[in-house]
Amino acid sequence: MSIGFKIKKLREEKNLSQPKLAAELKISQSELSKIENGQTKKIDFLFMNKVCSYFEKDFEFFMDNNSQINNIEKLDGSVNNHGTINLFPENIIVEIKKLIEENKLKDELISALREENKIFRENH
Repeated sequence: MSIGFKIKKLREEKNLSQPKLAAELKISQSELSKIENGQTKKIDFLFMNKVCSYFEKDFEFFMDNNSQINNIEKLDGSVNNHGTINLFPENIIVEIKKLIEENKLKDELISALREENKIFRENH
């Protein structure tokens, strides 16, 4: 069962329309439709993190046991020191979680810097 089909099934179980879920996940309805129908070949980690959080599911729920993913680039197009993140199905979830944690830490740092900048501007 594809990731998109699983998202669709979860959406239908919650009686959500595509536009409603798309708004919750901060994507367009047409993009959600493409994901659900398997027309999107690449789904980024941050989007999947939102889906997992929204439906209270872990990444393992969405993984196909027959996945043969071997080379994945980070969302920003960069790669690790080895050129790619070489993954085997048994450790892909660990690598995904690491990338998401790295992005969360960066988001927290950006938020803190914005708050400091706001305070600085108010005082000067």
